[in-house]
Amino acid sequence: MHYWQLILLLVFSHVSVAQTDSAGLNDDPVFTTVLIRRLKYPRGAEWASVYGRVFAGFTVSEKGRVEDISILNHSTKGMYYGFEPTIIAALKKLPSLKLQYSGRYILPVAFIYVDYRDKTNPHVPSDVLYIDDLAGRTMLKEIEIFGSSVNSKERISSGERNEFY
Repeated sequence: MHYWQLILLLVFSHVSVAQTDSAGLNDDPVFTTVLIRRLKYPRGAEWASVYGRVFAGFTVSEKGRVEDISILNHSTKGMYYGFEPTIIAALKKLPSLKLQYSGRYILPVAFIYVDYRDKTNPHVPSDVLYIDDLAGRTMLKEIEIFGSSVNSKERISSGERNEFY
């Protein structure tokens, strides 16, 4: 076997190990279950029919703790309507993860709004990240959180006035 073939074999085996590690965090029941339970569509955003995608960056330390939580696509809308604080709070409350997951990650969370009065497709956010934000991080599978017009402000206020919605 030639040296260059051996080097290629080592490079490809290293890349496949990195992909396996990222799939492991995506499939970790502690990580996914706790996040899905804690991530809720913010009521203010639901009432205002606002939707968006937020990319949260975080690090899993050598001890398995989630640290260095940041929002990579910070926006006034996301902060004002509660998308960003909701994600930060959920990530802070994660228990310690397995040590094998240490590394830097990006978690995309899509807050998708469904307007049942409109009868069209859900309003899916189209926010993206620039390639510079991905440097040295592993992209995880997107988590989708749904909000709807069913619990909208108009419905609640019409119920208070004893009117049909």
